[in-house]
Amino acid sequence: MRKIKHLLLTAMMAVFSILPAWSEPVEITGVVIDDTGETVIGASVVEKGTSNGTVTDFDGNFTIKVEPGSILTITYLGYQAVEVAATQGMRVEMLQAANELNEVVVTGYVSEKKADLTGSVSVIKMKDVADVPTGNILSSLNGRVAGVNISTDGAPGSGNTSILLHLKL
Repeated sequence: MRKIKHLLLTAMMAVFSILPAWSEPVEITGVVIDDTGETVIGASVVEKGTSNGTVTDFDGNFTIKVEPGSILTITYLGYQAVEVAATQGMRVEMLQAANELNEVVVTGYVSEKKADLTGSVSVIKMKDVADVPTGNILSSLNGRVAGVNISTDGAPGSGNTSILLHLKL
């Protein structure tokens, strides 16, 4: 009788230790805002300790499937990282970290006179590229800029494209 009780107790412990592994991921939605109430576009939302993540959309909203009881880490350049428990309909407020902005230089598209530039500049008129009938926009750019070779693997729908840039210093 004692042996049967011990066997049942061991079986019950095994079942209860396996149950958390069977828990289904839950879909969590939320919004990320800054301390002024504006939405944060493109913030990273990652389940802590995993590579499972997403980014916020144009309205600061996100959706992610995580294990119940997970912690989410939300990060964005120029803001302090936030760690919060994953709950449905969460609203995460991020505080600006002004001291981090001094370490970052951001450049974008600007209009400059060609005479003011140093180095080589090539311009492709996208209207010409759009007129080329091809299934891959990158392959239509091939041969339009000196030193740039674009090739595909040729498999339909694979999208495996390689871009080779030849530089001479």
